[in-house]
Amino acid sequence: MPFPAGFIEELKARNPIDNIISRYVELKRAGSNLVGLCPFHSERSPSFTVFKDNFHCFGCSAGGDVITFVMRMENLEYLDAIRFLADNCGMTVPENDGGAPRPKSALTREKSFEMNKLAARHFYENLNTPEGAAARAYLIEKRKLTRATCIRFGLGYAKNSFTDLTDFLVSKGFTPEEIKENFLCGFSQKNGRPFDMFRNRVIFPIIDTTGNIIAFGGRVMDDSKPKYLNSSDTVVFKKSRNLFALNFAKNAVLGDKQNTDNGSLQTTSYARPGELIICEGYMDVIAMHQGGFGNAVATLGTAITSEHARLIARYAKVVYLAYDSDAAGQNATERAIRLLAEAGIEAKVIKMTGAKDPDEYIKTFGAPAFAKLLGASEGQIDFKLNGILKKYDLSVPDDKLSAVREACKMLATIRSDVKREVYAKRLSGLVSLSEESINAEIKYAVGAENKRIKARFRDDMQKSLFRYGDTVNLQAAANSKAVIAEQRILGILMMYPELVKDFDITAEDFVTDFNKILFERLIALYQSGETDISALNEFYTPKQFSYILAMKRARNELSANGRDTLKEQLTLLRKYSQKTAPNTEESLSDAISRIRSEKKKGS
Repeated sequence: MPFPAGFIEELKARNPIDNIISRYVELKRAGSNLVGLCPFHSERSPSFTVFKDNFHCFGCSAGGDVITFVMRMENLEYLDAIRFLADNCGMTVPENDGGAPRPKSALTREKSFEMNKLAARHFYENLNTPEGAAARAYLIEKRKLTRATCIRFGLGYAKNSFTDLTDFLVSKGFTPEEIKENFLCGFSQKNGRPFDMFRNRVIFPIIDTTGNIIAFGGRVMDDSKPKYLNSSDTVVFKKSRNLFALNFAKNAVLGDKQNTDNGSLQTTSYARPGELIICEGYMDVIAMHQGGFGNAVATLGTAITSEHARLIARYAKVVYLAYDSDAAGQNATERAIRLLAEAGIEAKVIKMTGAKDPDEYIKTFGAPAFAKLLGASEGQIDFKLNGILKKYDLSVPDDKLSAVREACKMLATIRSDVKREVYAKRLSGLVSLSEESINAEIKYAVGAENKRIKARFRDDMQKSLFRYGDTVNLQAAANSKAVIAEQRILGILMMYPELVKDFDITAEDFVTDFNKILFERLIALYQSGETDISALNEFYTPKQFSYILAMKRARNELSANGRDTLKEQLTLLRKYSQKTAPNTEESLSDAISRIRSEKKKGS
């Protein structure tokens, strides 16, 4: 194990799980526990529960300890989560015992941050060289950015050279292989030589919320293709989990007036606490920050994802969508509305006329005019409703009927009766039909929607009941009884490590590979002198560790533990393990039939 016995236990004691989680989730007391809205999936009713030393969501099954939580929330590897918590409580992270080498990912992560920092500085310095004259003209004269703005965002220039950056980073001690891994160079298929990924482009450093430079975006200064080049995913960067300029915008959204970015850029601030503006590109965001909208962000060369939505939900309750007015922008808007709604965020659509994007609108009409657009923005229901009606020719009876049915089906998804009634009245006026007929159609659609929800719920319950939906232990569906015994044994051993030496248990007693490996790692952990299973985090994903911790939690809620129960379950497991395991790719229907048959035989 990488740390001395007792270190993890002390680290967790100094970082109470409720204190850490409350930084991200609003928690309320519920008996002896704390509850709140889960930060890992979209929900309206709190199912996220914090216990004495762990958490569990009864909605999405996420769970774990304080280390697991930090890993998931901050997108950190195990060792980096340890360092995060150690820094929080003033502890020093010890070196690996026995001189064991640290995982490669930890070293790569540290080097990645350092490499990106040096690369950003190099790009910035390039901008102020004679070779950077065209880039300066593009930013300042063409795009109307001030020098203060360029400095604040760390804008730079990648020279029109195949090896400028690579040569610089090699001189700083990095290998071409490391540079490639960080998406700053590639290797020629013809001669195998490295070449810079970013060439003759304006450079936009991408910074996370802790201030680390994690990636880069590059834009050409003419009409050549591709217009934008963005870093691919690396050890420190995931496109689906980061937003451009969130490092600045979060301060404006949280109402931190001392740390907003408008001070040196614009005397007037239009940013309001609890609100974000999402744009399509870097230039839109930068122009808006310069104009006083310090709460603007953008996705990074990808459409908005559910992970983006959950990230946004940590900061904002209302999001304004300022996508381009073309077809692609409208499709992006529809996707964003759906994902933001699932995360419990109110989405509003900014309607721009006379300009294709926020950058152009502010240059043409000014920042005060854009601020007025926020007040006149379209709610998500209005956007959807108008979008549906635009698809049809309402003067044609069949088209009008199709439009009304589609619109009513959409309105049926609104949970609030009052809100549904308001929009039913609005639809009635738009299509010139009586409110009675509109409400009747909505009532029918609501019934169909409820049936669909109930059917999906029954299916999910059935899958859960028969363990067919187990995405961690893929052999669970075909070995249901054995898995139950395995989980009980492992749960007891996690609670009472001292029982390991009292029973002759081996990995061969286990039927499923996941639990077999878990047992082996538990034994290795206990033999090292460590009894806190948090140390297993380094071997598993947060989802897998949550699954493991649930085994312990399940036994902790029962009084029937200890030697007698362990002996009983071990006997049952060995009985099952002697049988030939069924096909692990057993179909759901076959699994259900088999398990029902087994139940009848046992009754």
